[in-house]
Amino acid sequence: MGDTTKRKVLVFGGNGFLGGETVVELLATNAFDITVINRGNWNDYDSIIRIRPFVKAINIDRKSSNALEQLRTAIGNEHFDAVIDFSAYDSDVVKDALKALEGRIKLYVYISTDSVYEVCLPTSNSLSSEIDSIRPTDTDEYERLRRKDSYGHKKLKIEEYLSQWQSKSNDNWFYVILRLPDVLGPRDSTDRWWFYQMWIQFYSSIQKTLEISTNLRSSYVYVNDVARYITHILSITFLDSSTIFYNQILNIGCTEIVSINDLLSMIIDELNLNTLHIPIKYNPNTEADFFPSVTRGGINISKALSNQFNWKPTPLKQVVRETIQWYNDAYEHYPNERSTIVKRIRRTLLNNDENAYGKFLYDVNQYSTQNILKRKREEEKKILIVDHGDNRQEKLFKHNDEI
Repeated sequence: MGDTTKRKVLVFGGNGFLGGETVVELLATNAFDITVINRGNWNDYDSIIRIRPFVKAINIDRKSSNALEQLRTAIGNEHFDAVIDFSAYDSDVVKDALKALEGRIKLYVYISTDSVYEVCLPTSNSLSSEIDSIRPTDTDEYERLRRKDSYGHKKLKIEEYLSQWQSKSNDNWFYVILRLPDVLGPRDSTDRWWFYQMWIQFYSSIQKTLEISTNLRSSYVYVNDVARYITHILSITFLDSSTIFYNQILNIGCTEIVSINDLLSMIIDELNLNTLHIPIKYNPNTEADFFPSVTRGGINISKALSNQFNWKPTPLKQVVRETIQWYNDAYEHYPNERSTIVKRIRRTLLNNDENAYGKFLYDVNQYSTQNILKRKREEEKKILIVDHGDNRQEKLFKHNDEI
């Protein structure tokens, strides 16, 4: 590698599901000096101790009427090697960012979505590729799709704006756009995964059939893979002086294309609950309609998988295993977030039935307590004995479970 000077990175977001994991991954390299701009909410899981002390944090609401002035004041004359934007859902906030940072950035990484294909012309292929993001020229059809999926429309509009701004700019900067499907993994601030996992784990208490609203097969991506890939992009761009990602748009996701039925079945299997024969039924009006968030199906990731771009996704089965294990531990470590899911299940699945809720809550608390006791027993089994001098031995002692 060449220059070892720390590169400056400005992150919009950086305290949530995707952004937080990416910031942690970047920090681990010790190669980047990170400034984070968000609304100052550090309440999700452990972001206040995992991220906040190790970054420069600036509180700005990008939707406020004076956001541009706040950005200019906060940034001053500082230059950044890269901007990573996790929090832009409207082109105006990206316009403000580019105006405030004009002439002072080299790379803009924008986190987009496979929802952009929802507002484009249908493709004849079973999977959507990067070249399929073509809007209809018919005004009525354009408007119909815009109204149908305003999120996809706004995200694609940001992509279009980035491309236009860069092509007209006299400054030497570039963009990378990453189109993500539904994201799986630890610390999901949408609560979708933990809701499903808790529903399945405590099915015997809840006694509510799992419901799905579609049999569509779609794509998913692991949050850890996204964080590693963004770190890879910045590392080879600034530490290895590579230009391969300049002005690239990439679909990234797992190689497997699955239905929500498939995904729930994988969770059941990984939890070893097949003997319960938990039913999964189709209900187009279900309130638990979390996955998938698209109607066009999966995405084609062959471009990202190429040797040139080197995307290496974790197998979906491993994603499910690691995510389940993390949330199993979360029952103990994150009681506030656990309580939020419990209340959501009470409202959504149990219809505030107090008797059913009482049994469910008791079982969840019992499970959480058992996890705590299990961890303590494991810690007690391992005792480190320091011998005289530099000789150190580690001995395992059988724990008396009756104590």
